[in-house]
Amino acid sequence: MEASLVTALTEEEQAEWQRLMLAVTYKEAIDKLMLLQRSHRLNMQKPPPRRNRTRNASIEQPAMSERVLLTGKKLPRLESLLGDTDQEADTVDECVLNALKYENDIDALCAFFKAANQQLYMTKEELESENPSRLELAIGALSGSNSEESVALNQLQQSKDEIKQLQAQLEQLQIDGVAQLRQLEERTADAKYNLKCVSRVNDLEYSLVERWEAARVTQAKIWGENAERAYLRDILDYKQRLKHEERVSQELAAFRTRELADLKERIAYWQQRYVSELRRVERESEAWELRILEQSKSLAHHRELNAQHLQFVREYSAKKEEEQRLLQLQVHRIECAVKLQAWWRGTMVRRGLGPFKKKPKRGRRPKQKK
Repeated sequence: MEASLVTALTEEEQAEWQRLMLAVTYKEAIDKLMLLQRSHRLNMQKPPPRRNRTRNASIEQPAMSERVLLTGKKLPRLESLLGDTDQEADTVDECVLNALKYENDIDALCAFFKAANQQLYMTKEELESENPSRLELAIGALSGSNSEESVALNQLQQSKDEIKQLQAQLEQLQIDGVAQLRQLEERTADAKYNLKCVSRVNDLEYSLVERWEAARVTQAKIWGENAERAYLRDILDYKQRLKHEERVSQELAAFRTRELADLKERIAYWQQRYVSELRRVERESEAWELRILEQSKSLAHHRELNAQHLQFVREYSAKKEEEQRLLQLQVHRIECAVKLQAWWRGTMVRRGLGPFKKKPKRGRRPKQKK
């Protein structure tokens, strides 16, 4: 019976250890998937913008020349920072689709491990009540179907429609800007013509315009330098964030490795301790069995002594009771004799018998005459 109890306890502890190790493994897998997803988002290639296709080819787009800063550097245009504009639309769509598919797969894997971790701590009643179980649902989501690709294509089509609408709005804004620019040019020409009429006013206003243009150039240079500094700061910030994320991922991996080694050491230590404690308990049980045997023998011996003592006490108590009865009988006899003697003496005194007989009274002596 004791051997079966020890075996049952060992199986329960082994099951508990297996559950604990599975929970640690699932948690580590979830953390690695989250880190992998974050690193993929950081390292994901950004889709390049599409070419600007205007509806009216007759409208000429103003050429945007590169800005030259005071330091001699050229400020790059936004299109060159975003990527190559000559990339085909199909390649961009495939990149976006692959990225969405990868994100969905990572999310499905995370959901699968979370469901498996939750199912470890569920009771049998809860597992039977779930039909289908959360693990089966997670496996079905992980297996995937063509519906995910269709959803991704729908999202991509919606993005294309929004881009077309934004391009149409941009073209309308460009047309309005060109019209306003022409109006401004006409107004500028009229103003110059009016300024030429008056020489003094022309000279003064010309000097003011030169100063204003110089201020604009200075402001443009300052703006370019500030934009360059902002771009450089953003680049440095992104590099620092990437280094920080890499360092955090390395530290997390090292921490998980150390934690796993520590858990293994603890498991080995507790297994050795369990074996030693089991041996100690067995030795103590044997010692207690020997002690119980000795105590049972001592109990039998003391029972015999107790029976002898009880017999002696019974005989002694019977003897004492007989002596007490004889003593009480003797005291009763003495008390009866004393009472009889007292009664007899009282009777003799009252009746004047024996030594208590009344003596005759003597007469009075006659008085002598003087």
